[in-house]
Amino acid sequence: MARICMVLNNFETPFGGPELQAQQIAAALKTRGHQVFIISRGSGKAPVREVMDDLSVIRLNKQGLASVELFWNLYKCKNDFDIIHVHGVGRLASVAIRFAKQFRKQVFIKVTTAGHLMKKPKSKLKKLMQKVLPFREQKVKLLQQADGMIAISNEIRKELEDNGFSPTNIYDIPNGVNTSLYYPVDLEAKTNLRNKLGLPGDKRIFVFSGKLTRRKGLDTLLTAWGKTVQAKKTGMLVLLGSGHGQDDSMEAYLQNSIKEFDLEESVLALGDVANVADYLQTADVFIFPSRREGLPNSLLEAMACGLICIVSDIGGNRDLISSGQTGLLIPVENIELWSKQIDDVVINYDESLLEAAVNVIRDNYDLKVTVDKLEMLFNKIGKR
Repeated sequence: MARICMVLNNFETPFGGPELQAQQIAAALKTRGHQVFIISRGSGKAPVREVMDDLSVIRLNKQGLASVELFWNLYKCKNDFDIIHVHGVGRLASVAIRFAKQFRKQVFIKVTTAGHLMKKPKSKLKKLMQKVLPFREQKVKLLQQADGMIAISNEIRKELEDNGFSPTNIYDIPNGVNTSLYYPVDLEAKTNLRNKLGLPGDKRIFVFSGKLTRRKGLDTLLTAWGKTVQAKKTGMLVLLGSGHGQDDSMEAYLQNSIKEFDLEESVLALGDVANVADYLQTADVFIFPSRREGLPNSLLEAMACGLICIVSDIGGNRDLISSGQTGLLIPVENIELWSKQIDDVVINYDESLLEAAVNVIRDNYDLKVTVDKLEMLFNKIGKR
């Protein structure tokens, strides 16, 4: 059995996509007899050491010293693991690779979001520094020393290949969804859930779940919803999630826009909720105008619950949605098209999309499939 140390940039609630995946995968691996624990960058608000749902977590809470702390904690725990599984390609990945090579451990790097391998500089100064200094090349060369890069989408695989990574050292292992928790329910169960959650039984329920950030397209969503006619009149938009701790949080924008566009009657912002599955199962349509993704957990969950999914036409989403067959793809910034499609689905609710979406998830993206592929990878490398 494998002994695995997972390394993450964050493992504090409320969890985002990478944290949820890590938690679910770790639990599944432990059920199969593997040993797993987590080392994560911390904010200082959560304990340095904690057991969460039988999963041991070590947090790097000293601000500005995460790289040093990670190396030290890996060293202290070196007899407890053989494999380092890093979620993300930032500084912690670089430290993990250096440690693994020095202490003869296996290391796998999961790329969680497209564009994160080589982020575009946000300022002219950083752009100039990137041109002058060899940091980019050094980062790529170091990442190429990993035992494997895990691509969760076709877009990420292409990004890795375009940056010189060997195709044979890239492993296609998508995110997975727990289909025993996220699944379609019948009309009676849907009605009962609406009563339980206090949602109207006579309206078309649209739902968004994820971080309330600009990257997730909240500005596009609110502007498009404000331009609808049918959706505002006969539908309701339920927003699940928060922008807490995010640099591009749009929570303030959201509250202001709801008032400015007079959307109090048709938009319900609930913040972070523990029972996301309940809201998805009671909804009719999932709407997700994100600007950049890896392979979004929110979309996996919505498809598994049998919702019509209207999503942005970007990598990751395209792996899951064939427009007109398993959902609907809309160009990211085209407000008019978003508004038109939202109104159209109120009138023309195509139920054939529901079954097709569920089948795609059950056949290809069940969490069991993801864990099977990881297990095969760890076993394959371990026999070298």
